[in-house]
Amino acid sequence: MIINRKHFDLNKKCVIEKLLIKTPFTYGAIFENEACYLYVKQGESIFKSPTEKLDVSVSESVLLKCGNYFADLIQNSKIQHCEIFAIHLHSDILKELYKDEIPSFIKPNGKKHFAKKIESTAIIIHFIESLDFYFQNPTMVNDDLLKLKIKELILLLLQTNNAENILSLFSHLFTPRQASLNEVILTHLFSNLTVTELATLSGRSLSAFKRDFENYFQDTPANYIKEQKLLKANDLLITTDFSVSEICYEVGFSDTSHFTKLFKQKYLLTPSKYRKSHVAK
Repeated sequence: MIINRKHFDLNKKCVIEKLLIKTPFTYGAIFENEACYLYVKQGESIFKSPTEKLDVSVSESVLLKCGNYFADLIQNSKIQHCEIFAIHLHSDILKELYKDEIPSFIKPNGKKHFAKKIESTAIIIHFIESLDFYFQNPTMVNDDLLKLKIKELILLLLQTNNAENILSLFSHLFTPRQASLNEVILTHLFSNLTVTELATLSGRSLSAFKRDFENYFQDTPANYIKEQKLLKANDLLITTDFSVSEICYEVGFSDTSHFTKLFKQKYLLTPSKYRKSHVAK
């Protein structure tokens, strides 16, 4: 759950915010006319786009173009909270900032990335520290300062080791595309996303997603995904020494008893007995 949220607005739109979140927590976001830069100051998270699944740790960040996303904020034994800074890159505000000098990164170039992970760098850490200062001293913030901070972020990102990738992503931040059904399924087949969440990532309504899915895979989403997970579990039981619980989570099930029940229904043996029977051979 979100424990605390502070934000600064520009043109009646949130442009910079600081979030303190109690983990574990799953957050879904739809960015229709904006991109978003997310920096993890504390905690761990997994960002899921239609075509990417990115693990983001402390001092790392991710740049998301407009689209649909889910973030799993992870709890561990040391840290039970996640602190995130978000800078929202609204297309109309960027165009206002650059006026007649629209930089190349706003112009589409046909690249297809939805999200890009950005490794920790000193310049980005210092930038976030400067934002933290303004959250502690909000009376110092005005529209001109917010505009400068947005432009500063863009310039800093283009100076990182990921500059080439950032440029390619920036180049189509504001040209939304719908991921193909196959792309979404291949990326998240072994995630623990629900069918409704997969539909959201694909940019479809639930009914349209189910219809398109059945036309493409000749099966219902629930049954196809279940069968693929069990097939992978079967392979992992024979070819690895992962525990049953590790395999359960690796293939995208969240409950070992439910996994065991489904596995036995398909293979007539529990996962443990199935492994023993094949090892003996």
